Amino acid sequence: MDKIKINLIDLDGTLLQYNSLTKYTILSMRHWRYLIQLLYFSLLRILRIIPRDKFQKNILIRMRKTKNYEDEMKKFSYSLYHDINKSILNFVLRYTDERTINILCTASPEDYVKYLAEMLGWSYLCSTLKNDNRVLYHLYGENKITSLRQRYPPQHYTYHLAISDSKSDSKLLKLFQKSYYAKHGILI
Repeated sequence: MDKIKINLIDLDGTLLQYNSLTKYTILSMRHWRYLIQLLYFSLLRILRIIPRDKFQKNILIRMRKTKNYEDEMKKFSYSLYHDINKSILNFVLRYTDERTINILCTASPEDYVKYLAEMLGWSYLCSTLKNDNRVLYHLYGENKITSLRQRYPPQHYTYHLAISDSKSDSKLLKLFQKSYYAKHGILI
């Protein structure tokens, strides 16, 4: 029996032409009780004093305490869905059949990625903050490869198509039969 094919698509800078975490951070700043803290962590990140994962973890911890958080994440995901690069989405769909699993693979947080993936009818691999808020599994670089192999082992799946905008995904892209870099919404 043929193996199921995997298409792996990055989110930020690929399926979206911007960084969704930046948009999420700006959205989060509407909550006045966290504004100063969010500005503080944003400044630390802009100055590269803290790494991406620590920045993301601190924002998520605060925002998960807000009222109607899940509803906000559903609305936010809907806005992301409307911003998806249609040409890249159509390209992926041309390489999709009934024996293909499309996977949204991103360093962005599960808080909104799960809803966006659901709207697309795709699976997802993403950064996750455990309920105790102590550990963020940041799906970046080698962690993408580890997660892919654990959830979709190559013995059972064919790594068919991958698209990313990031050089940090170069090893990941090499695992796939067809791989492309996206730059400004164009596949290279």
